[in-house]
Amino acid sequence: MNEKPEACEPADSGDRTIRVISDSSRWLFFLAVIGTALIAIFLFILGFLVTISTIVSTVSEMTLDINMIKEILAVFIEIIDLFLVATVFYIIALGLYELFIAKAPLPGWLKICDLDDLKDKLLGLVIIALAVLILGETLTWNGTGDILAFGLAIAAGIAAISVYIWVRR
Repeated sequence: MNEKPEACEPADSGDRTIRVISDSSRWLFFLAVIGTALIAIFLFILGFLVTISTIVSTVSEMTLDINMIKEILAVFIEIIDLFLVATVFYIIALGLYELFIAKAPLPGWLKICDLDDLKDKLLGLVIIALAVLILGETLTWNGTGDILAFGLAIAAGIAAISVYIWVRR
């Protein structure tokens, strides 16, 4: 098994040509960081606006019907899913910055030393987003759609990601 060092340490690069190419391509990764961060910011703002809109429309049309409450819960779960996806983009932006541009002030749980670390964070969040997605679908299921096939497809995706992570470790 490969054990990672406690701290991220740069590889010893003796080849000057590779160093020049690497340093001169930082601006490309800067564009990727800015683009990914803009996506994250947009999704966070969109999620906030949908949250406010949902709360306002729910309060203005207030009924104590269990089906309406289920629908509201499903919308809120979809909003949480949107925030999770925004978080994925935010973490990708921070990770790309950390890996290709400079050190970033990351929280302790977000140690990114290489692309595998970034992939692990991304795949973990994808699993959570898929689980939230199936939860939202089950809340609004009316009994007529084929939710079993949908659930099996999501379960297969989660299983494939889990096996990939398990085999890599």
